[in-house]
Amino acid sequence: MQAAGFVARCPYEVGDKVNITFHGGIGIVGGPVTARSAEVTITDILAVHSVKRNQVTFMYEINDTKVLKLVDWEVLKREK
Repeated sequence: MQAAGFVARCPYEVGDKVNITFHGGIGIVGGPVTARSAEVTITDILAVHSVKRNQVTFMYEINDTKVLKLVDWEVLKREK
């Protein structure tokens, strides 16, 4: 078994309220407000560490129900 460690900084904390727009399995932060937009509370944070890619991805449980990846609107626009 290989031991792995990581250091990462999460942009949110448990209890933060965030306005997101739901789009498939992700939440878009800072984008235009639509019928799918809502203010949610982050109730848990999961750090997924890829040893192969040496990368940490954060997933967020919102309102004690759903786990989503949150993507910043500006980052999403640059990727298109």
